[in-house]
Amino acid sequence: MKISEGNSSLKASDLSNSENNVTSYSLVPIRENGHKEPLFIVHGADYDILKFNSLANVLDDDQPVYALQAKGLKGDVKPHETVEAMASQYISEITHITKEGPYALAGFSFGGIIAFEMVKQLKASGKHIKGLFLFDSYVYPSYFYSHPKKKKIVSLLYAVGQLGFMGLNMFSSVSNFKRRVNLLKIKFSGLYLKLKHGSEKQYQLQFNRSATIDEMHTLAYKRYHIVPQNIKVELFRSTNKIYFAHDYKYLGWKKIALRGVQNHILPGNHSQMFLSPVVEEFGKTLQTLLNNED
Repeated sequence: MKISEGNSSLKASDLSNSENNVTSYSLVPIRENGHKEPLFIVHGADYDILKFNSLANVLDDDQPVYALQAKGLKGDVKPHETVEAMASQYISEITHITKEGPYALAGFSFGGIIAFEMVKQLKASGKHIKGLFLFDSYVYPSYFYSHPKKKKIVSLLYAVGQLGFMGLNMFSSVSNFKRRVNLLKIKFSGLYLKLKHGSEKQYQLQFNRSATIDEMHTLAYKRYHIVPQNIKVELFRSTNKIYFAHDYKYLGWKKIALRGVQNHILPGNHSQMFLSPVVEEFGKTLQTLLNNED
């Protein structure tokens, strides 16, 4: 089963476990058949899980794949306010597919942070982790701090660095210039729609989602404090830098994954890893890891 435009964001009624009276807001099957341990991929901050179809297509036919979509994407239910709550909800849903594991978890971009928190919670409950696979997922410097004031200062310093990086990056190549111009067009279009219709209508028209989910998830990002764990991370990292990072080699995971970080370098940028021809190389390496990970 592939995700289609019609079911890329499931309603609460679309998936349910009647035996335990548990409703699924997030679990979306991409490929249900296969004897291997399922791979669960957590959505990024763009909430697009359709892109995971292309990755599933280049994995083995007997490799089950599920996506985890954000709760409250359409504004029908209240989104999560913390990363910990997201992780807990997603765990409650994947355990209806495999109760004891071992669990193979992945996350794209910000979804890697949620997947990491899921691993943390699963390990705390005694579950076995097959692997944690992160797709261009970055540990923002503010995540290292728990104190709100320190978080705010570090976030401000990062924002200054990001602003400088964006200015330099924009004029580093023709393609980067065009990409930045397109992003600015989207930004200004959003401002116009917001003034005309209000933020909620703007988000529905421009991004096909509720403004509330972005507001609450932004709050969740700001609150999150990441705690190092005795785990290994398989990091798939793009070569082309289109975002500012304090650590391009490990994307901040070196101090968090105490058993080490294994880098897998992919050509292209953050937005191209699910596109051909990159996704074929991506999928081949990922499947090898899924087959071999203990």
